Amino acid sequence: MKTHKLPPEVPFPPAPWNLSGEGWIGLFQADQDVPCPAPWKHVLSPRLVIVALMRYREGTLSYDELMVGPLVRHGTRMGLWVAHIWVDSATSLWGGRRIWSLPKEMATFTWEEGRVRVKDARGAPIATLGVERRTGFGPSLPMPVPGIGGAPGQWTSFVGRLRGRLAPGGLNVEGWSERFPFQLGDAALVSVHASSMTLTVPPPQSWSEDGAAPPSPSP
Repeated sequence: MKTHKLPPEVPFPPAPWNLSGEGWIGLFQADQDVPCPAPWKHVLSPRLVIVALMRYREGTLSYDELMVGPLVRHGTRMGLWVAHIWVDSATSLWGGRRIWSLPKEMATFTWEEGRVRVKDARGAPIATLGVERRTGFGPSLPMPVPGIGGAPGQWTSFVGRLRGRLAPGGLNVEGWSERFPFQLGDAALVSVHASSMTLTVPPPQSWSEDGAAPPSPSP
């Protein structure tokens, strides 16, 4: 997938980032195998992909975010391979690229009743997602959110700490761009809505397959 021109680099806060707001996370079935970089291997089926939509309203930064990627493993490490990620904040973009080696790009998020439309910096559609705000029951629950970024020779891994009131359902795909090498079914196999959510994203661990010190991440 082609990377569009990035905005000028801006300063960003150091990790950890402490964010709060709400989010939707869904597991979807793709129509073909989802790309996974070596040496990572898919967890469960190679046609399963995670879509995570976040609205961070308070904390270190305030921004919207869409992440897409498969769940992968390598040795004892496992997490979401952040293959595609869009944000509407240049500060978040450069922090994500420089700290966690995540391939963040700019996008606009247009929120309507029951859906959000995500478009890239040129105004081309990325996805239209149906969203429901569901009230969770019971106490606010903690949940680890492991992530994988980087590239061969300079991998990064981190485990975010999410806490929120979780409710089942709330996320579906209404439109999906042909830019992706796979298409998704409309309904999630399983999804959750996290309200009153807090998320702490710690500094990453950087490593390479041969144990050598990784080179500095590129933009």
